[in-house]
Amino acid sequence: MTRLYPLLFVLLWSTGFIGAKFGLPYAEPLTFLSTRYGLVIGLMGLVALATRAPWPRQPAQWLHIGVTGLLVHGVYLGGVFMAIRHGLPAGITALVVGLQPLLTALGAGAILGEKVLPRQWVGLVLGFGGVGLVVAHKVAAAATGPELAGMLTPALVALGGITAGTLYQKRFCPAFDL
Repeated sequence: MTRLYPLLFVLLWSTGFIGAKFGLPYAEPLTFLSTRYGLVIGLMGLVALATRAPWPRQPAQWLHIGVTGLLVHGVYLGGVFMAIRHGLPAGITALVVGLQPLLTALGAGAILGEKVLPRQWVGLVLGFGGVGLVVAHKVAAAATGPELAGMLTPALVALGGITAGTLYQKRFCPAFDL
């Protein structure tokens, strides 16, 4: 069963922008996310009970998981959904937050003391380049000036949230059950 978790994660994660694009015309971003989180808590709670997943034993562990969740899900998804709601195309939003692996690699060296190998840098740059190629036509058609800056701000906050959350999780939550 646990071998299916990565597939489930990729399926759920990859549908986030699709859900935002189709759900946001009918609900405010944070209302939409609250509904989504409620459904996920119910579903994943059942999965955790069915698989007898271990729960954190110390209050500090709960705190670290909470901070990680707030950054990775609250700030990241909140920023993404707000950017799309304010008119930033989903493709450009994806391009902005697509910088996360590069920023995380930079932070892994500077904050966590991890070494990122040259071949890993090549893979990260190629991955970002692929995202850029996919959304290049959207970038060309985007608004400019102050209007674009206002739409980009929530996406940049989202980028900061997911990057900080990933580094925080690696530092404080490396051994917690999925």
